[in-house]
Amino acid sequence: MLHGGANLSFSNPAWIRSDDGITVNESPAILLTRDRNAVWHPFTQHGLGQVPLAVASASGSYLVDTDGRRYLDMISSWWVNLHGHGREELAEAVREQVLRLDHVQFAGTTHEPAVRLAEGLLERAGLTGRAKVFFSDNGSTAVEVALKIARQHWVNRGEERPLFVTLEGAYHGDTAGSMSVGRSSGFFEAFRGMMFETVSLPVPLVWNGFDNVSGENDSLGRAEELLRKSSGRIAALIAEPLVQGAGGMRFHSARFLSRLAALFRSHGIPVILDEVMTGFGRTGSFFAYQRTDFVPDLLCLSKGITGGILPLAATIASETLFGSFLGENFRTALAHGHSYTANPVSCAAALASLDLHEATRSLEQVERINRALARGLEHLALLPGILRPRTLGAVAALDLAGGEGYSSPVGRTIALRALELGLIVRPLGNVLYLMPPYCTTDGEIDNAFRILRDILSKPSQYHRTK
Repeated sequence: MLHGGANLSFSNPAWIRSDDGITVNESPAILLTRDRNAVWHPFTQHGLGQVPLAVASASGSYLVDTDGRRYLDMISSWWVNLHGHGREELAEAVREQVLRLDHVQFAGTTHEPAVRLAEGLLERAGLTGRAKVFFSDNGSTAVEVALKIARQHWVNRGEERPLFVTLEGAYHGDTAGSMSVGRSSGFFEAFRGMMFETVSLPVPLVWNGFDNVSGENDSLGRAEELLRKSSGRIAALIAEPLVQGAGGMRFHSARFLSRLAALFRSHGIPVILDEVMTGFGRTGSFFAYQRTDFVPDLLCLSKGITGGILPLAATIASETLFGSFLGENFRTALAHGHSYTANPVSCAAALASLDLHEATRSLEQVERINRALARGLEHLALLPGILRPRTLGAVAALDLAGGEGYSSPVGRTIALRALELGLIVRPLGNVLYLMPPYCTTDGEIDNAFRILRDILSKPSQYHRTK
């Protein structure tokens, strides 16, 4: 007996049909009470008492709550949804694979979906015959695998190289190694004692109309000095190419990344590019690094890999790195793995997603979305308090004056007001961004900007909450 004596059935909840035919939960209040009593949400301060949105279904660019109300999903459900919600092609691929082969451990076995997906990823990356794919299950772990590969590569060669070089403000995930290379993001102060040694280089931030050549030269000068003093201690450089996501949608140029990566490569130091967010078309090329003239030694992928319906991740490693793990005993092998590594169902979803990229001409859709985002952002930037407007591919972002950092209440206030108006955004403190699914129409993007203009034209309202 729960919730004032209501005898709830968890296996057979009550459902009704809304006017538009969408199935919704009969009692949102009960669901929210159950959530409050049983669930701890990610990246959430429960002490603020914010009530989560009770979502019942989704279709296209919209989420639908348990009252049947629709919300435009302009953050792609935490950046994972590429093609839109409810794609039958993905659902059918999952159904067929579950009935054929639901799961098998990937240590000592293989299966066609994993092999075909590895081949497809290597082809898209232009790395066929030049790299190997290591599967895992989330973005943090994809990065963790890359860090371990880079570190053990040197150990297997008889060298001790404990230092990783990162970019200031980087965020690479929440596992211990990923936290270490993302410590400058400010998210992990409580875990300092768990982290290994890193050094951060400044990022020459760019935005619309500002290419920051002087900042670029300064950062590269510091990198050269670091390499002169410590190149023999450095295991790898790691960077989020072109866009630092959770750190505040911070952009840097392809030119800077090319020059920085080439500098470390000239010292024989592996370069890790974390494309967990930027991969699969977000920046306008299939992978963000393809906008540069540099190919990384390690490439980390997740989020959009399955089109946003199942967890999966991959770390692509060069043949040179792979070769340094070969030997006659287990000592030099990579001792890393997960129960659900290369899960066949997730791999089938990822393969169907790759097919959808072709069928929907996703990169052309990103070009269209970029034009719509640029138009909307240009008008939004005319409002007072809007700083550093920037667009790249299917990503648009701006900074709001009067509040700095992830803990700024400005973004939370805007998000709550936007939700009331049928728009889902999740600002990063004082940084507001849009990252829609590729199926999102120009009209839907225009509507999102109309809502944001309505909110941002009244700064006294969104600055007053503490």
